[in-house]
Amino acid sequence: MNQVTPKSVLEQISTCWPMISNPVQFVMRYARAIQKYVAAIVRDPHDAEEVAQDFLVRVFDKSFCPENVSRGRFRDYLKSAVRYVAISHLRKRRAVELSEEMLASIIQPDSDADLAWTHEWQSCVLERAWQSLELYQQQTKDNGFYSVLRLHTDHPQKSSEELATQFAEQLGRPLRADAFRQQLRRARKHFAKLIVAEVRQTLQNPTAQTVEKELVDLLLMPYVREFLTVAD
Repeated sequence: MNQVTPKSVLEQISTCWPMISNPVQFVMRYARAIQKYVAAIVRDPHDAEEVAQDFLVRVFDKSFCPENVSRGRFRDYLKSAVRYVAISHLRKRRAVELSEEMLASIIQPDSDADLAWTHEWQSCVLERAWQSLELYQQQTKDNGFYSVLRLHTDHPQKSSEELATQFAEQLGRPLRADAFRQQLRRARKHFAKLIVAEVRQTLQNPTAQTVEKELVDLLLMPYVREFLTVAD
């Protein structure tokens, strides 16, 4: 296993991904993914919380001193640092070398830890997109993208007519079902753009191909497929 020390990883983040203007803030944005990943490796809840918090504190306190520029995905780079810390903790606690079988079970693509990392990273991307969509609505006059998409997402069983009536109550004026559907499509299109924008930030020299692969790997394609060419 390629063990990169946390220090060497963290020192390179700010130049490896130039689109990330505040590397520390960006790491904190995905703190839940870090916590879930550590918990899946360490297993013991108390120890996992301690390891994750120590890692995040180290990131928060660290002054970045960029050295070499590396290639790849930000989340893979960050995961290798988190994994190193978690495995180091296990070795100290066990006071013995971890077997190759145990290490393989941690780093294999379909391991519980890897699946937890991917799932929680996807959740963080979506949460960020929702926050950005809400902010866009607040800052744009007569915009209801966030409200429309949230209604549709929270009540998938309801018809356009029912959702239009519910949204009309929020607006304080009538709204036809076809107008609601039009607003919903525009909201979904903008939401897709926000997801793609978030993903692009985590890739060095993002291209259409690398962005699309990351969307597939994170199971985000269903949210953007219809609008991918526009969003990208």
